Amino acid sequence: MLFFLKKLHFSRQAYILLAIICVGVFLRTYHFKDWLYFYPDQARDVSLVDDVLSGKSAWPLLGPIAASTHFKLGPIYYYFQIISAKIFDSTPWTIAYPDLLFSILSIPLLYYFFKKYFSINLSLSLTGLYSVSFYAIRYSRFAWNSNSIPFFCLLFLLALYEFICYKEKTHWYWIILGGIALGVSIQLHTVLLVLMPIFFVIIFIFLIKSSYNKINFWSKTIAIILIAMALNTGQIISETRTNFFNTRQFLRVFSDRSPNEGSEFEKNIALDAICSGQANILFLSSLENNDSCNSFSYFKYTGNLQDYIVSMAAILTGVVIFFLGCVLLIYYFFQETDKKRKIFLGLNFLWSFLIFLVILPIVNHNGQVRYFLPILFLPFLFLGLILNFISKNNSEKIWLKRVVFIILIALNGSAIFSQAKLFYTKTSNTAIYITLDELNAISDYIKNQAGNSKDIYLLGGAKYLQNYTKTLSYTMSKRNINVLRSGRFFQKIANTTVPIFFIGQSLGNKQATEYDSVPGNYNLEIENYRSFGQIGIYKLKN
Repeated sequence: MLFFLKKLHFSRQAYILLAIICVGVFLRTYHFKDWLYFYPDQARDVSLVDDVLSGKSAWPLLGPIAASTHFKLGPIYYYFQIISAKIFDSTPWTIAYPDLLFSILSIPLLYYFFKKYFSINLSLSLTGLYSVSFYAIRYSRFAWNSNSIPFFCLLFLLALYEFICYKEKTHWYWIILGGIALGVSIQLHTVLLVLMPIFFVIIFIFLIKSSYNKINFWSKTIAIILIAMALNTGQIISETRTNFFNTRQFLRVFSDRSPNEGSEFEKNIALDAICSGQANILFLSSLENNDSCNSFSYFKYTGNLQDYIVSMAAILTGVVIFFLGCVLLIYYFFQETDKKRKIFLGLNFLWSFLIFLVILPIVNHNGQVRYFLPILFLPFLFLGLILNFISKNNSEKIWLKRVVFIILIALNGSAIFSQAKLFYTKTSNTAIYITLDELNAISDYIKNQAGNSKDIYLLGGAKYLQNYTKTLSYTMSKRNINVLRSGRFFQKIANTTVPIFFIGQSLGNKQATEYDSVPGNYNLEIENYRSFGQIGIYKLKN
């Protein structure tokens, strides 16, 4: 009977985990094709994949350019897309399947990770909250080199956890998975290219001092390194052909962005703390949903008292969670008597500490919350530690845990619902962001207005042209129309018969006939107009 009850208990937990995974899958796949974020980077990537599959280009040896630099990441991200396109055809949504898959797989992986320290019930609760995290869902719904970071970081940490616990006796499948995670991760983001090797070297130094069978230990360590190198073959070939040009660009990035002495260094530490806090509260609750975190503008009163109070409370709460979580990692580390649980705590503290240091030189130059994707799981870990500390030796405070989870799930649910409502009404777009469904609606309108012409001119404000020229060029090419960009040099097309379109701010409910020209100081007459959310498409008179 006791055995049966144990099996029943296990089955109940398994069904709960399965339900959590199903919810996570639904939120990540519902209207995946139509609600896919589609930016210039995605248009660039799908065009590259098209060229590789059609034989116009070879498989690339390097990956995307790191933001605002000349350094290129490894090509594994492109390889994932090409393989997916070979299986499912080359489209903007099929090249996003790998990111979607790794986001889904991160849910059970996170549960397995948390179960190394927390109780089954708390592990399930934290995993459930992660599965409905608005930010985690958002970064699973389009193709981008950063989106798979949480999965591979978790896999890397789990593999090293096993390696530290069992040393030379570690199963070989963990060694292989660790090598894969290391080899892939350093190609996904510049931050990981710095963080991962440093983290691995520190762990290696610890392990080599405590291992008994040195031959077995060295063979497994070398295996991890060789697997990681094998996955970076493209970069190695490229570097040997170009006299290590890409490596020199990489070194230049960090030499140019080292924090200055004095007040500049102190400012970077403060910014790093603010960004960490913003990331923590955003990952947990969806509050303070702003990707940029590279200024102190949050603390400037803008005139809306309610928004100001909510913003300040959210960021400060996130900062408290971050620092309190780190303190509890240290506190429980020294209190813990179980060796494996102690390793778990130490591993996570080292990870969070190194992330803080690695981001420090760049936070003031291009601070973005997405740089903190390697710690996407940490706020949930911190939350678990904080709740454990509050309810320690007091089972009556279990109601507090439930209230916290209900509030956080409700906040994420509200953000998801609000975003879905914008998607349904096709009004989520801005001067920067748009979904494939909205972009297709714009492209159909332009095709209809262009008549039989195989070419169109695209004009617009600087930020609109920057963010929409590539995407519209791709979608219009699928409609057999070539987009010619004239920029702001309107005099070059004054006498053309090619249809001219202007992309800019929407007029909302107002009619274009009420205006002599498009918004802005362009003095261009309108022939036809349609509003698409916050974007307006103007057919101009030739």
